[in-house]
Amino acid sequence: MTTSYKLEAIRALKARKKIQFAEEAEALSAKKTEQAKADAENAARIAKKLKRIENGESAVVVEESKPVAKKKVTKKTASKKVTKKAGRPSKKKA
Repeated sequence: MTTSYKLEAIRALKARKKIQFAEEAEALSAKKTEQAKADAENAARIAKKLKRIENGESAVVVEESKPVAKKKVTKKTASKKVTKKAGRPSKKKA
């Protein structure tokens, strides 16, 4: 015979699992739609390339990229810290 608190724990666990499975299914469907979109873009790109090849053009298209601005590089010199030697203090001349 099971007690009521065990039955409640089982019900709560089943409810959590149901929610978890729903979230996983939703995430999986979102991932599938994202993958389908990427596949469609890839297929379109390949179709363009095949069309260029059929027309006798070069298959490789050089895409113009924006020139990257060069940053000025300034050298930072690290200053060395000089530590005093341990020992007797020097005598001051009067």
